[in-house]
Amino acid sequence: MNKGLAKFALFVAVVLGGPAALMAAGDPRLTDIGKLVMIASPALAGLGLNRDLGDRGVKPRWTWVGLAAVLTLAVALGAIAVALAVGGARFGPATGGPAVLATHMGASALTSVLEELGWAGGGLALAVGAFGRRWGVPVLGLVWAAWHLVPTALHVGLFPELEAAPAPMILSFVAACVIYRLLLTALRQRAGTWLAAAAGHAAPNILLAGLMTAGLGGFDRPSAWAFFPAPGGLVFPVLALAALAFVASRGGAKQGG
Repeated sequence: MNKGLAKFALFVAVVLGGPAALMAAGDPRLTDIGKLVMIASPALAGLGLNRDLGDRGVKPRWTWVGLAAVLTLAVALGAIAVALAVGGARFGPATGGPAVLATHMGASALTSVLEELGWAGGGLALAVGAFGRRWGVPVLGLVWAAWHLVPTALHVGLFPELEAAPAPMILSFVAACVIYRLLLTALRQRAGTWLAAAAGHAAPNILLAGLMTAGLGGFDRPSAWAFFPAPGGLVFPVLALAALAFVASRGGAKQGG
């Protein structure tokens, strides 16, 4: 095994194995610790094994950082609009007041940025070092999907919609994670900084967290899985592919790991 592949394998073992071991212990306290480890492990392992975000020597293109948020918001809004139009989602009573809304949106922003510090920072560099750019990014997308599916399989309540999902939704989720990772990586390359991936990841997550607190729901029904307005449904990855095609058609920095 070459050095690059060995380092990526260690990264995967840390981000998947560490949280899984804690969550599977059966102790609620360890499960909660496992959730925290899960959020922090991509950044800690990625930077520990790579020690470089890959941005050195590249002047950030801040317009692309903003555009990253706009594009992924458009993807999320399109998926939500389709879900509402076909009855795959609906608004009900709000689940909390302004303080709860701010807490949920703030937590979503923080965890999304922390995720991308690992996935679009050290994790991307490790994947490209192990498999090259053509295959490294899709492989990283598969690991990212598995990172979500470990707590889903253990039913610890982090992703309740996925825990109740039928098999086709899980397959769609995996495909969407690969497409979304390709999109976030392309945005990172165009901007010359991992912050574009962070903005592109955080913006739709903040939106969805806010809308769900405001009463958006109804997409947890098994029959409505195809219109789930996030990775797992069918509309989101199609719109993400369209966004990826747009980014690919534009010029920009080619650096990214």
